[in-house]
Amino acid sequence: MLTFIIFVSIPRDNIPSDFLPESSKFIANLRGKPEHYVTVRVVPDQMMYVGGSSEPCGSVQLMSIGALGEKNKSHSSKIGDFLESKLGIKKDRFYITYFDIARNDCGYNGTTFA
Repeated sequence: MLTFIIFVSIPRDNIPSDFLPESSKFIANLRGKPEHYVTVRVVPDQMMYVGGSSEPCGSVQLMSIGALGEKNKSHSSKIGDFLESKLGIKKDRFYITYFDIARNDCGYNGTTFA
């Protein structure tokens, strides 16, 4: 299970039409997981203020069952590069929060991953 949530101050019209499928493939490859376990959610038009400025900014969350922690520094670099290239939001204009979810805390298809 991978859930990639991206809150951004930029308007919906500035989100490329292929951003969702590209994000899904990107995060699946980053984590080495099948894409059918990936959910991507983009929330545009957010009223946000980061670092004393209202320049384009965001807030990112990555939830995964296991394998976070040691890899977060590498993930941060790659996610930063991806979002800066695709959305034009500078890497110093968003934070990434990682959530390592226990198997029994994630439901899917009428059961959990435990």
